[in-house]
Amino acid sequence: MQDGPPTRAKEDPAGPAPGPSRLNVSAILATEIARGIYPVGGRFPTEFDLQARFAVGRHSIREALKILTEQGLIGRKRKTGSVVLSAEPVSHYAHSLRDMRGLLDFADSTTLDVRHHGFVMVSTAQTTQFLPDPGRRWFRVAGLRSTKSDDAALCWAEIFVADKYVPNREELVATEGPIYERVMAINSLKLGYVDQEIRATTLEPGMAMLLGVEPKSAALLVKRRYVAHTGDTYEISYNLYPADRYSVRSVIRQRA
Repeated sequence: MQDGPPTRAKEDPAGPAPGPSRLNVSAILATEIARGIYPVGGRFPTEFDLQARFAVGRHSIREALKILTEQGLIGRKRKTGSVVLSAEPVSHYAHSLRDMRGLLDFADSTTLDVRHHGFVMVSTAQTTQFLPDPGRRWFRVAGLRSTKSDDAALCWAEIFVADKYVPNREELVATEGPIYERVMAINSLKLGYVDQEIRATTLEPGMAMLLGVEPKSAALLVKRRYVAHTGDTYEISYNLYPADRYSVRSVIRQRA
Protein backbone atom coordinates (compact mmCIF):
# COMPACT_ATOMS: atom_id res chain seq x y z
CA MET A 1 0.00 0.00 0.00
CA GLN A 2 1.21 3.47 -0.84
CA ASP A 3 2.50 5.45 2.20
CA GLY A 4 1.19 8.81 1.03
CA PRO A 5 -0.97 10.45 -1.59
CA PRO A 6 0.09 9.95 -5.19
CA THR A 7 2.52 12.52 -6.52
CA ARG A 8 1.45 14.78 -9.36
CA ALA A 9 2.45 13.78 -12.87
CA LYS A 10 4.93 16.00 -14.72
CA GLU A 11 3.30 18.78 -16.68
CA ASP A 12 2.96 18.43 -20.41
CA PRO A 13 5.38 20.77 -22.29
CA ALA A 14 2.40 21.95 -24.34
CA GLY A 15 0.84 23.40 -21.20
CA PRO A 16 -0.99 22.20 -18.07
CA ALA A 17 -4.20 20.24 -18.49
CA PRO A 18 -7.36 21.67 -16.93
CA GLY A 19 -7.67 20.82 -13.24
CA PRO A 20 -10.14 18.16 -12.14
CA SER A 21 -13.65 19.10 -11.07
CA ARG A 22 -14.71 19.24 -7.42
CA LEU A 23 -16.54 15.92 -7.90
CA ASN A 24 -13.41 14.25 -9.29
CA VAL A 25 -11.27 15.65 -6.48
CA SER A 26 -13.71 14.44 -3.84
CA ALA A 27 -13.96 10.99 -5.51
CA ILE A 28 -10.15 10.63 -5.57
CA LEU A 29 -9.84 11.65 -1.93
CA ALA A 30 -12.73 9.40 -0.86
CA THR A 31 -11.02 6.44 -2.54
CA GLU A 32 -7.75 7.24 -0.75
CA ILE A 33 -9.57 7.44 2.60
CA ALA A 34 -11.17 4.04 1.93
CA ARG A 35 -7.72 2.58 1.10
CA GLY A 36 -6.33 3.84 4.40
CA ILE A 37 -3.94 6.39 2.91
CA TYR A 38 -5.58 8.85 5.29
CA PRO A 39 -6.45 6.76 8.37
CA VAL A 40 -9.51 7.32 10.54
CA GLY A 41 -8.63 9.74 13.33
CA GLY A 42 -5.67 11.14 11.41
CA ARG A 43 -5.22 14.61 10.03
CA PHE A 44 -6.37 15.37 6.51
CA PRO A 45 -4.36 17.53 4.08
CA THR A 46 -4.88 21.28 4.26
CA GLU A 47 -6.66 23.29 1.57
CA PHE A 48 -3.28 24.73 0.54
CA ASP A 49 -1.74 21.27 0.12
CA LEU A 50 -4.69 20.05 -1.92
CA GLN A 51 -4.62 23.13 -4.15
CA ALA A 52 -0.97 22.46 -4.93
CA ARG A 53 -1.56 18.78 -5.56
CA PHE A 54 -4.57 19.09 -7.87
CA ALA A 55 -3.64 22.45 -9.44
CA VAL A 56 -7.10 23.92 -8.88
CA GLY A 57 -8.44 27.00 -7.13
CA ARG A 58 -9.39 27.34 -3.49
CA HIS A 59 -13.11 27.34 -4.33
CA SER A 60 -12.88 23.92 -6.06
CA ILE A 61 -11.03 22.44 -3.09
CA ARG A 62 -13.55 23.85 -0.62
CA GLU A 63 -16.43 22.41 -2.65
CA ALA A 64 -14.72 19.00 -2.72
CA LEU A 65 -14.17 19.14 1.05
CA LYS A 66 -17.83 20.01 1.56
CA ILE A 67 -18.79 16.84 -0.32
CA LEU A 68 -16.48 14.74 1.86
CA THR A 69 -17.92 16.41 4.97
CA GLU A 70 -21.46 15.78 3.75
CA GLN A 71 -20.59 12.11 3.26
CA GLY A 72 -19.36 11.91 6.85
CA LEU A 73 -15.78 11.09 5.77
CA ILE A 74 -14.06 14.12 7.29
CA GLY A 75 -14.79 16.79 9.87
CA ARG A 76 -13.18 20.03 10.92
CA LYS A 77 -11.72 20.63 14.37
CA ARG A 78 -11.04 24.11 15.62
CA LYS A 79 -7.36 25.10 15.33
CA THR A 80 -6.32 21.63 14.13
CA GLY A 81 -7.86 21.50 10.64
CA SER A 82 -9.63 18.55 9.05
CA VAL A 83 -9.58 15.00 10.45
CA VAL A 84 -10.81 11.71 8.98
CA LEU A 85 -14.01 10.51 10.67
CA SER A 86 -14.86 7.39 8.68
CA ALA A 87 -13.43 5.15 5.96
CA GLU A 88 -16.85 4.73 4.34
CA PRO A 89 -19.54 7.32 3.50
CA VAL A 90 -22.47 7.50 5.87
CA SER A 91 -25.97 7.08 4.43
CA HIS A 92 -27.30 10.37 5.81
CA TYR A 93 -26.46 14.05 5.99
CA ALA A 94 -24.28 14.65 9.05
CA HIS A 95 -24.79 18.32 9.88
CA SER A 96 -22.01 19.93 11.90
CA LEU A 97 -23.42 22.99 13.66
CA ARG A 98 -20.75 24.94 15.50
CA ASP A 99 -21.61 28.37 14.13
CA MET A 100 -23.47 30.18 11.32
CA ARG A 101 -21.03 28.67 8.82
CA GLY A 102 -22.71 25.31 9.35
CA LEU A 103 -25.99 26.67 8.02
CA LEU A 104 -24.23 28.02 4.94
CA ASP A 105 -22.49 24.68 4.35
CA PHE A 106 -25.85 22.89 4.35
CA ALA A 107 -27.37 25.27 1.78
CA ASP A 108 -24.25 25.17 -0.40
CA SER A 109 -23.95 21.37 -0.43
CA THR A 110 -27.60 20.67 -1.29
CA THR A 111 -30.00 21.70 -4.04
CA LEU A 112 -33.68 22.58 -3.83
CA ASP A 113 -36.02 21.40 -6.57
CA VAL A 114 -38.85 23.92 -6.16
CA ARG A 115 -42.27 22.28 -6.63
CA HIS A 116 -44.54 25.05 -5.29
CA HIS A 117 -44.30 28.76 -4.54
CA GLY A 118 -46.81 31.47 -3.73
CA PHE A 119 -48.22 33.65 -0.96
CA VAL A 120 -50.11 32.09 1.96
CA MET A 121 -51.85 33.41 5.08
CA VAL A 122 -51.22 32.10 8.60
CA SER A 123 -54.34 31.44 10.65
CA THR A 124 -54.63 31.74 14.42
CA ALA A 125 -54.81 27.93 14.63
CA GLN A 126 -51.44 27.63 12.86
CA THR A 127 -49.66 30.11 15.13
CA THR A 128 -46.59 28.66 16.88
CA GLN A 129 -43.32 30.04 18.17
CA PHE A 130 -42.10 29.82 14.58
CA LEU A 131 -45.14 31.48 12.99
CA PRO A 132 -45.97 34.02 15.69
CA ASP A 133 -48.20 36.48 13.82
CA PRO A 134 -51.73 35.30 12.90
CA GLY A 135 -53.03 37.02 9.80
CA ARG A 136 -49.56 37.76 8.48
CA ARG A 137 -48.88 36.89 4.86
CA TRP A 138 -45.84 34.80 3.93
CA PHE A 139 -44.23 33.81 0.64
CA ARG A 140 -43.94 29.99 0.66
CA VAL A 141 -41.35 28.04 -1.33
CA ALA A 142 -41.59 24.23 -1.12
CA GLY A 143 -39.72 21.41 -2.79
CA LEU A 144 -37.47 18.38 -2.59
CA ARG A 145 -33.94 18.99 -1.31
CA SER A 146 -31.17 16.68 -2.53
CA THR A 147 -27.45 16.31 -1.97
CA LYS A 148 -25.19 17.76 -4.66
CA SER A 149 -22.71 14.89 -4.45
CA ASP A 150 -25.07 12.17 -5.71
CA ASP A 151 -28.43 13.92 -6.25
CA ALA A 152 -30.06 11.66 -3.63
CA ALA A 153 -33.35 12.85 -2.10
CA LEU A 154 -32.63 14.21 1.37
CA CYS A 155 -35.75 15.94 2.70
CA TRP A 156 -38.91 17.87 1.94
CA ALA A 157 -38.28 21.58 2.52
CA GLU A 158 -40.67 24.48 3.05
CA ILE A 159 -39.46 28.06 3.38
CA PHE A 160 -41.63 31.00 4.46
CA VAL A 161 -40.49 34.59 3.88
CA ALA A 162 -42.43 37.51 5.39
CA ASP A 163 -44.20 39.25 2.51
CA LYS A 164 -42.70 42.69 3.14
CA TYR A 165 -39.26 41.23 2.38
CA VAL A 166 -40.32 39.86 -1.03
CA PRO A 167 -40.25 42.70 -3.58
CA ASN A 168 -39.83 40.28 -6.50
CA ARG A 169 -41.03 36.70 -5.98
CA GLU A 170 -39.70 35.38 -9.29
CA GLU A 171 -36.20 36.69 -8.59
CA LEU A 172 -36.23 35.12 -5.15
CA VAL A 173 -37.10 31.67 -6.55
CA ALA A 174 -34.94 31.78 -9.69
CA THR A 175 -31.65 32.99 -8.17
CA GLU A 176 -29.25 30.31 -6.94
CA GLY A 177 -27.99 30.17 -3.36
CA PRO A 178 -29.56 30.14 0.11
CA ILE A 179 -32.90 32.00 0.13
CA TYR A 180 -32.25 33.61 3.51
CA GLU A 181 -29.02 35.13 2.14
CA ARG A 182 -30.89 36.54 -0.87
CA VAL A 183 -33.53 38.05 1.41
CA MET A 184 -30.83 39.72 3.52
CA ALA A 185 -29.05 41.10 0.46
CA ILE A 186 -32.23 42.44 -1.15
CA ASN A 187 -33.41 44.13 2.05
CA SER A 188 -30.03 45.18 3.52
CA LEU A 189 -30.59 43.00 6.59
CA LYS A 190 -28.08 41.44 8.96
CA LEU A 191 -28.70 38.06 10.54
CA GLY A 192 -29.15 38.43 14.29
CA TYR A 193 -29.67 34.80 15.25
CA VAL A 194 -31.31 31.51 14.22
CA ASP A 195 -33.75 29.71 16.51
CA GLN A 196 -33.77 25.95 15.83
CA GLU A 197 -35.99 23.09 16.99
CA ILE A 198 -35.70 19.40 16.07
CA ARG A 199 -38.44 16.92 16.90
CA ALA A 200 -39.44 13.38 16.03
CA THR A 201 -42.46 12.67 13.84
CA THR A 202 -43.69 10.18 11.21
CA LEU A 203 -44.19 10.44 7.46
CA GLU A 204 -47.66 10.43 5.92
CA PRO A 205 -48.13 8.16 2.85
CA GLY A 206 -47.73 10.87 0.21
CA MET A 207 -44.58 12.33 1.74
CA ALA A 208 -43.17 8.85 2.38
CA MET A 209 -43.63 7.95 -1.29
CA LEU A 210 -41.93 11.18 -2.39
CA LEU A 211 -38.93 10.44 -0.17
CA GLY A 212 -38.81 6.75 -1.07
CA VAL A 213 -39.59 5.21 2.33
CA GLU A 214 -42.44 3.27 3.92
CA PRO A 215 -45.55 5.16 5.17
CA LYS A 216 -45.45 6.07 8.87
CA SER A 217 -41.66 5.76 8.87
CA ALA A 218 -39.84 7.66 11.60
CA ALA A 219 -38.80 11.16 10.60
CA LEU A 220 -37.12 14.29 11.92
CA LEU A 221 -38.66 17.73 11.52
CA VAL A 222 -36.11 20.55 11.68
CA LYS A 223 -37.58 24.03 12.15
CA ARG A 224 -35.53 27.21 11.93
CA ARG A 225 -36.54 30.82 12.50
CA TYR A 226 -34.26 33.50 11.04
CA VAL A 227 -34.28 36.76 12.99
CA ALA A 228 -32.79 39.97 11.61
CA HIS A 229 -30.70 42.46 13.57
CA THR A 230 -33.90 44.50 13.86
CA GLY A 231 -35.54 41.70 15.88
CA ASP A 232 -38.02 40.87 13.10
CA THR A 233 -38.54 37.28 11.95
CA TYR A 234 -38.00 37.47 8.20
CA GLU A 235 -37.83 33.76 7.31
CA ILE A 236 -38.91 30.38 8.68
CA SER A 237 -37.89 27.00 7.31
CA TYR A 238 -39.14 23.43 7.82
CA ASN A 239 -37.08 20.44 6.68
CA LEU A 240 -38.66 16.98 6.98
CA TYR A 241 -36.18 14.07 6.84
CA PRO A 242 -36.56 10.31 6.99
CA ALA A 243 -34.93 9.60 10.37
CA ASP A 244 -31.90 7.80 8.94
CA ARG A 245 -30.95 10.65 6.57
CA TYR A 246 -30.05 13.38 9.01
CA SER A 247 -28.04 13.88 12.19
CA VAL A 248 -26.61 16.91 13.98
CA ARG A 249 -23.14 17.18 15.47
CA SER A 250 -22.54 19.96 17.99
CA VAL A 251 -19.61 21.07 20.11
CA ILE A 252 -20.60 22.26 23.60
CA ARG A 253 -17.93 24.15 25.51
CA GLN A 254 -17.71 25.13 29.15
CA ARG A 255 -18.13 28.87 29.66
CA ALA A 256 -14.98 30.62 30.82
